Amino acid sequence: MRLSPVFKHLLVFISVQSFKAGVQTTATADPCYNYTALDDPWRSPDNRYPPQYMCDYYVSWNGWYRLFIHGQSVQMPDTCVDENSCGTDAPLWLNGAHPAVEDGVVSRDVCISWRNNCCHAHSNPINVKACPGGYYVYEFVMPIGCYFTYCAGRGIFYSFGWAVRDTNNPADGNSSVIQLSSPFLFFGRTYQQIYVNNNGLLTFNQPSSAYIPYSFPANRNQYIIAGLWTDLDNRVKGVVSYNQYTSGNIVTNATRDINTYFPKLNFNASWVFVATWNKVAYFNLTSTDTSFQVVLISDRNSSFILMNYGDIAVTEHPVQAGYDTINSTHYFVIPGSNRGSFISNLRNSSNVDVPGRWAFMVAGEPDNVIGIQVRLSSFSDLTQSSNIEMVLQQMKQELVKYGLPNSVELKLRKRQKIKP
Repeated sequence: MRLSPVFKHLLVFISVQSFKAGVQTTATADPCYNYTALDDPWRSPDNRYPPQYMCDYYVSWNGWYRLFIHGQSVQMPDTCVDENSCGTDAPLWLNGAHPAVEDGVVSRDVCISWRNNCCHAHSNPINVKACPGGYYVYEFVMPIGCYFTYCAGRGIFYSFGWAVRDTNNPADGNSSVIQLSSPFLFFGRTYQQIYVNNNGLLTFNQPSSAYIPYSFPANRNQYIIAGLWTDLDNRVKGVVSYNQYTSGNIVTNATRDINTYFPKLNFNASWVFVATWNKVAYFNLTSTDTSFQVVLISDRNSSFILMNYGDIAVTEHPVQAGYDTINSTHYFVIPGSNRGSFISNLRNSSNVDVPGRWAFMVAGEPDNVIGIQVRLSSFSDLTQSSNIEMVLQQMKQELVKYGLPNSVELKLRKRQKIKP
């Protein structure tokens, strides 16, 4: 029998497993560059009902820490997490949005998730700082007792699941029509409804049970957002879920992310829709796990899509990730996403320098592009046609996220420099 975690700190348990935390070397140095890496996979919210419950009460916390899961930088959850997760029965999460870089060091309350209450009690507050490069550091301190542990987030994924009251799709089916609480603009069309389809795609006018994707550009008569369109099967493994938000930390985080990836827009999100495929198997391959997420973000005038990729299993099924519109006036294929033997690399790919994340502006008024200045990070012989095509394709992919239609062709014009 386990005691309530509120009182466990009054006793000493020999069975508690603790570890020696690293020591901050320079107390006055910028913690963004002087921190201890904390890479404990058991801190993930996906680590439910562990065989051994961990405890951070007996850790010698000293200085600042940066969280990692399997080597990937993550942040502490700032929305409710499930009890009996993060390697313990009463996990700790950040009660308040993460700061911006310009905010410097801020203090945040820490909640204890327990007894079906997201904030059953409060632990000791901690300091947090946002760092250039899109990561955070935390000045962890001893929590108020056992068994409490600091939770590490799911990385780039927005919060999902029971803790945020997601709606789950039925097994091997699709959602019913979802009425959007705010209109979503998508390349010239306004939608008030959406469908989350189990085979990895979002549609607007009608659900789709198609499990064999067609290649973009398809020049067909529908708008599609494909997180990972393939033959998925959640009957025996995995959950497909969704939720939408008009306030709270998720909206705040969406505002921060879009302003980071699309500077000078002064964007302020008013609505966020999150669809998640968590640990879903491929059809007839129940040993596989595939996790990804599609996030729609809007302020009623401008709209964006984030596609987040976690562990993606390879497959022989046809696959496709990206988006397509009627007559393919706008479309995009995430490089490598149409090769089943290659898609495990999606978790490391990005167009915004965040591994596993792709971001696109799909409605709004981007600045007109008159000229482009490019700095190549490595030398390419641009006298060879294959190298020219590669460079132009990379430039085009970068411009597409700002609204450039895929139908536009880029050409390289040679100029001879005569005078220095």
